[in-house]
Amino acid sequence: MYVDVTSYLNSTYDSTLTDTTASSELGKDAFLELLIAQLQWQDPLDPLDDTEMVAQLAQFSSLESLQEMNTQLDSLTELLTSQISLSAASYIGKEVEAAGSSMSKSGDSISTVTYTLGADSASTYAYVFDTTGNIVASVDLGAQTSGDHTFVWDGKDSDGDEAADGQYAIAFLAETEDGESFYASAQVSGLVTSVYQENGTVMLGLSDGRTVALSNVTKVVDSSLVASLSDDGDDE
Repeated sequence: MYVDVTSYLNSTYDSTLTDTTASSELGKDAFLELLIAQLQWQDPLDPLDDTEMVAQLAQFSSLESLQEMNTQLDSLTELLTSQISLSAASYIGKEVEAAGSSMSKSGDSISTVTYTLGADSASTYAYVFDTTGNIVASVDLGAQTSGDHTFVWDGKDSDGDEAADGQYAIAFLAETEDGESFYASAQVSGLVTSVYQENGTVMLGLSDGRTVALSNVTKVVDSSLVASLSDDGDDE
């Protein structure tokens, strides 16, 4: 079964694109310079029509107002992003679940991944990729019912050797009884230890080195509550 890692990762990775195309719009300073030059070099025998002058001044006024509005919107955007970052600081110390495909391996400690099948599958495969996009391991999960499932990688590559510690990505590809292939959406979870901005996107750093976008978070759990419930269970 073939898996297109690029298509899958593009579908699960939430990135911010920056438009680097040079602007061809006329700024207000350049507009004013052109207007003054036009007045200086106009034909004295055929001066600029008053109506046309008023129209050009109106255009200048509109241009200046739009640029001021854009500046204010940029400031508002920066303010909102800063406020979101401050609010996101409350996530530190809490367990979050977010849409994503990243895994972390450190010795025997390997991230648990949850995946959701939109339909029953006749066969299901988990593909583990390294940071260069190469398939490290493929795991046959067999037939699966629709809904949520948990996957824990054993940390071994396709040859049965222990894989190196580090960051990995995972994709789940399933096939129906009719032979139709479909991807399963994946969710990752972890303890938030940091908050920062990357290209205008608020990111959460997890304790195992992975990162998730705040906008991809679907669930937040207070880790102190989890620990308390765990202790109560141990007491019993």
